[in-house]
Order: sequence, then structure tokens, then C-alpha cells
Amino acid sequence: TVLKAHDIRYFMYIGGNDSADTTARISRLAQETGYELRAMGIPKTIDNDLAFTDHCPGYGSVARFVAEAVRGAGLDTEAIGVVDTVKVIEMMGRNAGWITAAAALARIDGDPDTAPHLIYVPERRIVMDKLLDDVQKVYDRLGYCVIALCEGARGEDGDLLSATGGALYTDSFGHKQLGGAADYLCRVIADRLKLKARFDKPGTIQRMMQSQQSPVDVEEAYTVGATAVQKAVAGTSGYMVTLVRQSNDPYRWTTGLARLEDVANAERLMPDEFLNAEGNNVTQAFLDYARPLIGPPLPPVARLKKYMVAKKA
Repeated sequence: TVLKAHDIRYFMYIGGNDSADTTARISRLAQETGYELRAMGIPKTIDNDLAFTDHCPGYGSVARFVAEAVRGAGLDTEAIGVVDTVKVIEMMGRNAGWITAAAALARIDGDPDTAPHLIYVPERRIVMDKLLDDVQKVYDRLGYCVIALCEGARGEDGDLLSATGGALYTDSFGHKQLGGAADYLCRVIADRLKLKARFDKPGTIQRMMQSQQSPVDVEEAYTVGATAVQKAVAGTSGYMVTLVRQSNDPYRWTTGLARLEDVANAERLMPDEFLNAEGNNVTQAFLDYARPLIGPPLPPVARLKKYMVAKKA
């Protein structure tokens, strides 16, 4: 009714799965009622969980933010490990761990002894005894431990850690507002391992830090928007513009199209080949996938060589 009242003939909806569903419904209704309308979906979600596209605009920038934040948290924890021995950083993500996985890009020169030491995502259930053993081993080796934890992480029984750690409410789409996973995990670590544990939770700041924009992400976001308009003007309707990766090194990409009906009914989780067998880290395949999306390398970090001398006093 609103579109007809204003004689709107082009409808471009920028967003994720729910937005794709809404656009598909509007496109279908226009066809059923004989109203001439071109409806196109433009992907945008930091969750990176849209199917039929290599990745989503927004993900490259949030991945860059996460990498920088976790690198800084790692250096801070390494410096004052006696104060905060274990640091848990809780990332956004309901069912998919793409954002949390990006923390792996923080590692300095790829060194596994730099943060994050452990990564836990919803695609792998957490066995608490195993997690605590992982933490203890890192602490015994380094004297501190940094964990990247997804807010949607689930325990062995399938229940959300956040449900144990804090209250939940449900939005209009039926999605639970998560929070409390890191708080809960810190309490378990402190209680069972007797280690000082503290958590950081960037929250929605992950998706609003313009200073952390990836130039690759910016270019791709502009291009999918422009392509949607061009396709609609040319007569296309009922589709979402996608990103198609052509090569990793050098990174090359182009655009494609996917039916909105298909996009709306699918959720893309992290594939098995992106997660290690132990369920506490990512693989080289994920790093190869994600690294081109964040743009230039992170700022360099100066580190002492740690030449040790015999203690005299």
C-alpha cells in the first residue's frame, strides 16, 4: 500500500537473511497483485552468514576490528599476566562463528604463541573439561592465555553458555539477544583452575568503528549497491547481488546474482575445513579465505627478543 501510494517502482533492501526474506515477500506480492516493481537485495551483514555469496559486505571491516582488538588485548595480557592471567574476548555471532574466527588474524607473524591462543565458535560444541584443559596447557606454557569466544557458543548439551551466564530476550524475528557467555566462562575458569580471569565484550562497537574500515570491504559494498541498481533498471527483480571470489593471491572478485527465495531460507555456517579437529582453532584454509578481506596488514608491533640472563639477586 505504501509503495503504491508513493508510486515507488524500485525497492532495494540492504541487509541480511531477514531482509532478504522481506524483499522476497514484497517482490512476490507485487507479482501477485500485478504491481510493476523491481525488488533487489543488497547483502550487508557483519555476521557473514548469508548463503550463495563468498562473503558479505561488512565482514571485512568487522574482521579487521576484531583482529586489531584481539592483538591489543593479547599484548596487554602478556604484559600484565599476573593481574589478568586469562582474558576472554566475547564476539558477536548467533549461530555462526565467522566474526570470532577472524580473531586468528591478530596473531603476530602467524605465531601461535601470540593471541588468540584458543578460539571457540558455535559450529563446535564446547566440552568444558576439554576447554579447561586447553586453557591450563596454554597457561603452563606461556603464563597467560587469551580466548576468543563467540556469544553463541554452546555447551556439550547444546545449551547456550550465555543462557547460563545471563538473561536473554527474543526480538521480533524470534532471535535471542545473547550475552553473558564470557562472564560465565571466566567464572568457571576462576573456580576450577584457580586462575584470574577477565572478559572484554566489544559488543555493537564491532560494527560501527569507521576508523577500522577495510578498503576492500568499502569497495565491495559500494559495488554491490551500484550493481543492484543497474540490474533493477535493466529489468531484474527478485534477486540479491552476490560476491564471487575469483582468486586469493592476488585477491580478485566479481559480482553475481542469487534468488532471494533461496537466500532467505539458508544460513551459511563455517565449513568443517575452516575449523581444526580439536574445535579450538581455525585452519590455514580459513586464514587464506579471510586475510584478503581486511585490506592492508595490521600495524606492525615491536617486540623484544627476550634474551634471558641468569638471575643474580
